[in-house]
Amino acid sequence: MSSFFSRLSSSTYEAIFRRLANHRPPQQRPIELKANSRILCFTCAGIGDTLTDSVVFRALRETYPDAHLAGVVHRRRRELLEHNPFVNQIFLFHKGPVAFWQLLNELRYNGPWDAILHLRGNDPEPRCLSYLVDPDVTVSVTNMTKLGWLCGHQFEQPDWDTTHGVEQTLRIAWYVGADTQRPHLVYRVQQVEVDRLEEKLRQMMISSNRPRLVIQIGGGRRAAWRDWPVERYAQLLRLIAANNMDAEIFLLGGEDLLPRREELDSHFPGEQKPYHDMVGHLTLPESAALLATARTVVSTDTGIMHLAFAVGARVVAIIHCNNPESRVGPYGYGQRHRVVQLPRPANYHSPADANMGDIPAQTVYLKLREIWDAGARRTED
Repeated sequence: MSSFFSRLSSSTYEAIFRRLANHRPPQQRPIELKANSRILCFTCAGIGDTLTDSVVFRALRETYPDAHLAGVVHRRRRELLEHNPFVNQIFLFHKGPVAFWQLLNELRYNGPWDAILHLRGNDPEPRCLSYLVDPDVTVSVTNMTKLGWLCGHQFEQPDWDTTHGVEQTLRIAWYVGADTQRPHLVYRVQQVEVDRLEEKLRQMMISSNRPRLVIQIGGGRRAAWRDWPVERYAQLLRLIAANNMDAEIFLLGGEDLLPRREELDSHFPGEQKPYHDMVGHLTLPESAALLATARTVVSTDTGIMHLAFAVGARVVAIIHCNNPESRVGPYGYGQRHRVVQLPRPANYHSPADANMGDIPAQTVYLKLREIWDAGARRTED
């Protein structure tokens, strides 16, 4: 039912703004940014995509050091921009007509803007908002939206399907003359959050000097085909124990992953669990602090995987062939991370044609051991 109303809402926005754009079409105005320009970026997607967009803020700041950089972000992702030191101002995106007009007034009041960049986000409202603010300096990639005709500047990326997500978004920065030599995701953990995490762990009677291994147990309700089976996680944990890997293991995930955690518990009946259960217990900033203090993180293609990249943790990424390493894996980090990717079967048509269970626990363990030992030597790739 919610998807029906979502489609209805999208159709309504498109119909209304098609009429407006026919009456007043966007007229491409040259974008000539200077050191102190005012730039507005829409980044209204999930955790992973919003972190991918963080590279654009880095590029803009490094190229235009005194620019005023503002971001429009989904209200549930605000902490991602709050922990991006390159962002000067944050506007929160909510769905609904009342929120739409409130945000429009905020954006107009804080303008004018020298450039408006559309990064990630599939909702129609951001394109409609930018049209009402200033369509003539709005930049969008046609591959990212069906409403590119609301933007004065739009360009295609013909190699979109074979281009890494970081580069897909970074090309928008290139379009306005910005670039960076460090295309790394951005999230700065604050010391107060590390202290808060450590206090919470003490209250949970978790105290150890052993190096930390964080295992993200899944990716939530959407795109469950990306998840590694719980049975494989159990096998990985037994391999870690059998090989006497000296690790303090933390199981991480949101409340929506509680059923998977319960399934994992069932693999260790009558035994002391070989992990600390953090599923549903940590806020996003506390999760980031845990990742930042870990020697290694194991994760499938989730927002937590990207957050681990951003905070500088070493990551073993377990990736489905539908969104391969070349699109969602580590980008620009040298050999700091390891990837285990599900091979694409012959005659592949959809994610259901490939099973993440075909990735053996032994394969993941060997990659984990590589990166774990590299962390122990404190080598820098």
